[in-house]
Amino acid sequence: MDNKVNSEENAHQKQGVETDTGRPSSRILHPSSLASRKRSLRDGLIFLVIFGIGIFITLSWNMQNGKVRSPGKIWSDAAHYYVYMPATFIYGWNAFCFPYKIEKRFEGFLLNDKTGKVEIKTTCGEALLLTPFFLAAHASAYLFKLPMDGFSSFYQVFMLIGCIFYFTLGLFFLKKFLDRYFKHAISLTAVLIIALATQMYFYAYDQALMSHTYSFFLFSAFFYLLKLYLDGGKKSYTLFSLLSLSLAMAVLLRPTNVMAILWFAFLDLKSSKELWQRLLFFLNPKRSLLYILIQFIVLVPQFIYWKYLSGHYIYFSYPGEVFFWGNPMLLQVWFSPFNGLFPYHPIFFLFLAGMIIMIVRHKLNGIFSLLFFLLASYVFSCWHCWYYGGSFGFRPLAEFTVFMALPLAYLILDIVQWKNLFLKSVMVVTFFLLIYFNLMQFYHYQVFTGGMWSWDDYFIKLREYEVVDYPQKTYEWKTDFANTFQYEPVILTFQHPRSRVLATYCSKDIADNVHYRRKLSKILDHPVSRLSLSVWVYPVEHDSTHALWVCRIQNSDSLVFFKGISFDEFVNKRDIYSEVHASFEVPEWVDPNSDIEFFIWNPKGREFYFDDMSIKFE
Repeated sequence: MDNKVNSEENAHQKQGVETDTGRPSSRILHPSSLASRKRSLRDGLIFLVIFGIGIFITLSWNMQNGKVRSPGKIWSDAAHYYVYMPATFIYGWNAFCFPYKIEKRFEGFLLNDKTGKVEIKTTCGEALLLTPFFLAAHASAYLFKLPMDGFSSFYQVFMLIGCIFYFTLGLFFLKKFLDRYFKHAISLTAVLIIALATQMYFYAYDQALMSHTYSFFLFSAFFYLLKLYLDGGKKSYTLFSLLSLSLAMAVLLRPTNVMAILWFAFLDLKSSKELWQRLLFFLNPKRSLLYILIQFIVLVPQFIYWKYLSGHYIYFSYPGEVFFWGNPMLLQVWFSPFNGLFPYHPIFFLFLAGMIIMIVRHKLNGIFSLLFFLLASYVFSCWHCWYYGGSFGFRPLAEFTVFMALPLAYLILDIVQWKNLFLKSVMVVTFFLLIYFNLMQFYHYQVFTGGMWSWDDYFIKLREYEVVDYPQKTYEWKTDFANTFQYEPVILTFQHPRSRVLATYCSKDIADNVHYRRKLSKILDHPVSRLSLSVWVYPVEHDSTHALWVCRIQNSDSLVFFKGISFDEFVNKRDIYSEVHASFEVPEWVDPNSDIEFFIWNPKGREFYFDDMSIKFE
């Protein structure tokens, strides 16, 4: 035994590491150790440059005249994520201490003037991550004698920097994860494509206070730590604790991020027998209890907030907002011109191509990547607001690009190995075009927040980008009332929807509804000559409604054209949907600068519902 110990100590001395005596015998580094340090230094410099470029991009894009461009970064959902910090460190969770009507300015969180409480629907994970940057902003405001209100442009600049910090760190961890499968060039290329050709560019460099960048960082850290843990011969509890912490924080940030836990079982899986062994390993009482303890500790701040808000430690903060598990909108979230995944970010086609290549080559990671993509798509498509409001493409999958990095890198590796130089060049050009398409959208249009886009709207935007150029002969506007209505407020209801979950209605108290107004000259690039209309109607009191779908054209205050379409010509049964449709000509003498208006008129005060409306201009 003593001889074995001595021989091992001599071996360590030859490699230049410390022996049991604690004295280094040599300063000469092993070649593999030296190469590892060079790689670490190289990656550190690369991502330091990426961080610097990111700071330049975000400040140049978001700043104007020394201030963050209006309306600023604290708005809508982002305001919910952010307000935890000023409420904690400045205003003591007293709504009456906040600046007057500050919540009206940001249209997000609610300051309840009856209870004095700050009402937030999102969880506090993002605020925990950004707290060091908020405190740095607060201390700097004190030093420079600036307003210490927590909401000024000064604070928002620090949030922009914090967002770039976490995005860069997420890219770094993702690169280190891919390095365990691929050479440096392949890994770096995959990471840069994800940064430049997906939604992440927008959410990192513009929407700094939305949650997606922080989920991206936590997912990347989780993936890297999980790979280290699975590859390690001796399972370290310290490494497992860090791994559990990254997942626990991701769950606190967005509860749907809990789906990532499946990768514990399936990353690098080789057989069904190994799956069973891995489940037994991770479900070991010590590991299970350790993860549960870490998750509980991470959730404690949220439990405390919910207790303050509702009196209960567990509270559902999204009242009225639910998942419809039996009514997924998969085709819409993938292909709709209204924030669909593939129309706005076609790079996802190449992610799928990478999955197929892995499956063909019998890589189980490819099968699980595809199944995980389908699972995430299904879950997010069941949310009542399937288009996710103001969104750059389909935003819930932005951070899930971390789990598609492996297929993308496999695709790049496959392309590198092609012998056909022409096809290889075509794919290189394709990647650059996809990056250009994403950046072009970012710098020209970004997001769409209202109404239900048709393909006409989508291609109109492509014309504005100068991607396509053709005469706009027709234009169709349509809505299923399951989204933001961009003209006048519409009363929505869960009662009697024809499609999805929402419809609208008229009753004895609602004499008219759904007003659509446009200037004729703004619809097509030639005079509108013909109109085609369609809406589905559901009477509930009588077979007849006596209602009209009215079209009128006005020039200044003068009515120059009127057309009424009677619902009763098409509807003859109650408690069932019937389609009301019509086509008619617009007189040539109508001035193109006139305003055209459509609305539903209910002169008899009957109750009926309607859904799925479209108006086509030719």
